[in-house]
Amino acid sequence: KYYIRIDDTDYPLKNDSVIQFNLKNEITEVHFNKLIKTTNETISVSPFSPKKELLPKSGLLVRNVISGRDFHWKKHLDVYLPDTVEISIVDNSLFLYNKLLLEHYLMCVATSEMNAACPDALIQSQTIVARSWVLAAVEQKHKDLGLDSCNDDCCQRYQGTTHLTEQSVKGSSETAGLVALYDNKICDTRYSKSCGGMTESYDTIWEEKTIPYLKVIPDFSDKQKGFNMPLSDETNFKKWVETVPDAFCSSHSVNEKDLIQYLGSVDENSKYFRWQQYVSQEDITENLNKYHHINARSVIKINILERGGSGRIKYLSVTYSDKNGNKKQLTLNKDFIIRQSLDKSFLYSSAFIVKAQYDNNEIPEGFMFTGAGWGHGVGYCQIGALGMALKGYSTREIVEHYFPGCKLQKIY
Repeated sequence: KYYIRIDDTDYPLKNDSVIQFNLKNEITEVHFNKLIKTTNETISVSPFSPKKELLPKSGLLVRNVISGRDFHWKKHLDVYLPDTVEISIVDNSLFLYNKLLLEHYLMCVATSEMNAACPDALIQSQTIVARSWVLAAVEQKHKDLGLDSCNDDCCQRYQGTTHLTEQSVKGSSETAGLVALYDNKICDTRYSKSCGGMTESYDTIWEEKTIPYLKVIPDFSDKQKGFNMPLSDETNFKKWVETVPDAFCSSHSVNEKDLIQYLGSVDENSKYFRWQQYVSQEDITENLNKYHHINARSVIKINILERGGSGRIKYLSVTYSDKNGNKKQLTLNKDFIIRQSLDKSFLYSSAFIVKAQYDNNEIPEGFMFTGAGWGHGVGYCQIGALGMALKGYSTREIVEHYFPGCKLQKIY
């Protein structure tokens, strides 16, 4: 049973209560139990007796929560949120906070990110990585909002108890307090869906800074697999992206037909290791104008200027014709900006080659992108970790593979 607190007054809620919040002129209007209350203060909804154990689909049902903001997989979900929920006014919008125990949060993250059908070693390693990331608190992307983490891919997927299972509860309880350490500091254990066979270094994707355990490593059982390094070389990368090497995250380890059963609920049934995406002239020009305000009429050419160690692009140039017919150049750098700029549905990764497509015209009809992996590729590769788990690797082996030099240690 729950109660709602409005302006320091508690109101018991019926089991089937529906609460509706409306924001009008910076005042929150709350409808519940046939009552209407107004306030400009924070509202909380809490259980009378918080449970020590989480159950699937327990807590408050919140409808139409956005997942995948700014990405091609954007969806609206109904989610169950345990423990306490707070609603505040932030920038003239209603903002929802979920306050809960760390281990309860981690139980929910594991099966929001991946499916409970995954082997125990995947669920446990994902939990350790999620725990280390949130405790390291390196990014603190939403510090101004008083958040440790948001609910989306920006931080970590969190869909409450919606997909909670006995396995994810076990994954948290059996690894409780276990984190990855480097030089006695909790590691910044970043992760993405698929590295594409080679993880990327921190400095390629974010700032010019070396983090020893976030570096380029082949996602293989051994490093000699018949391909040429480094993948920052254009010739080497082209050969790499046009083949399917025997990596942990490849179809050699995880059959593509079976993959969807292991992925999170918002993930798509698509190709993750190697992919192709065609972007029309109209779409790419419209997108570049939207994000860079360049007043382009058409895109003429895309040149890769520099790659990182996994082949992810650090810099590229776009040659375009403006509205007056003048040729100009735009330089794009960093993974997120490149992926966002070149496709309105967001390119799966920046590890790609691109070919202009012509149809009896000097101006390309569009561009074909052929790429490797989904996401930034730094640190833990979720599909690669799945491949390792399916091959019988232990939780410890998986974490230490993706974060070389780190050791697992229980800190509470």
